[in-house]
Amino acid sequence: SPCDESPLVQMMMRLQEELRAYLFLFVEVASLGAAAPTCRPLRDFLWNDPAFWKVYAGVCFSRVSQVSDAASLRERFRIWLFHLEDEWATDFQEGLLQENHSDFGANYLQLFKDARYIASGLMPWDNCQQVKTFSDVSSTMLREYNPKQLDERWAAESFISKVEGREDVFSKDQVRGIIEAFEESLEKSILQQHLEGVEDAQWGEPIAEGAEWQSWDLEEDSEDSFGLGDE
Repeated sequence: SPCDESPLVQMMMRLQEELRAYLFLFVEVASLGAAAPTCRPLRDFLWNDPAFWKVYAGVCFSRVSQVSDAASLRERFRIWLFHLEDEWATDFQEGLLQENHSDFGANYLQLFKDARYIASGLMPWDNCQQVKTFSDVSSTMLREYNPKQLDERWAAESFISKVEGREDVFSKDQVRGIIEAFEESLEKSILQQHLEGVEDAQWGEPIAEGAEWQSWDLEEDSEDSFGLGDE
């Protein structure tokens, strides 16, 4: 194919796996995923090459040195990259609780960004109980954050958009629960803002009437002080 004859592909085929890995370390992981399926040589020398993955993602293979096939190495790299080791959802939940008890409260902007990142890395075969825990924690976050903080609300909407596109991971009930939690917090924020506006209006009217009465009374006093009231 034309791709096989590309100078770039020919150069990649001549490089050792260490050099191939170093080249891709300077770009996004998505670039590797986009390049590998373009032609057979790149698929063989990138995606299906265990030696390439051991160099490219060597930092996460310290505990699994016995793994040798490319598929297992890629899976281990995904788990490490998206923080999906062991009880990952429980760890995320504990992190939320710790932030809620901190002096400055939870940083929901960062939490929603982290949640979106994790959701983008999940696969259908991941632990379903951990996925459920993650879904429940996400719903809790969406109920507790302040939608008036626009940056947090935009981060929450971005997270929900990612969840809605991962029907292969989240069940319909889980997606519905996350969306309902977001809508619930938004409705509460709108209602609270309305009530605050009504309260401000109720406090504002007597002040205006009092100011008018006080002004009229001062005018009468002013006339008496000049002796106009005796005429």
